[in-house]
Amino acid sequence: MKKFLIVFLLTGLLCACAGVQEAQNLANCKYTLRNVELTDYNLTSLGFEVVVAITNISKKQTASLKRFEGKMTVNEEYMADVTLKDIVIEPNSTRNAKAKFTVPMSTFNNKLLGLISMNSATLDYHLSGTMYFEGPLGVEIPMPVDIGRYGNGNN
Repeated sequence: MKKFLIVFLLTGLLCACAGVQEAQNLANCKYTLRNVELTDYNLTSLGFEVVVAITNISKKQTASLKRFEGKMTVNEEYMADVTLKDIVIEPNSTRNAKAKFTVPMSTFNNKLLGLISMNSATLDYHLSGTMYFEGPLGVEIPMPVDIGRYGNGNN
């Protein structure tokens, strides 16, 4: 019985260490809001595609993102919730994660709508939220992230 308990504890410890390593890999990744593109428009809504570049700087360890839940703002006004799921980034590489969302026309004020329709460089996009990775025993562990800004020369 003692041998079983020792094996069980060692297995749990190894899983916990793997979870800590995965958290470290995600924390060390570089996140860039690569692109926000207007993909569809009509009288009632605008459709966008967001591309987030995730760069794993580790030379040996894969980084796995279980999910990301965040909020997109344009010129500091809330636009939509953005969700990314099940992303694996190989060592020393970059993965472009894409999300699409639709924003009702009623969300936009006239000034912001004019800037978007002209594809203005004065737009300031900001994506922040929480990413989750899978820890020991399948528990999702949250980690806040602020992916940054795009536009106004901030990209």
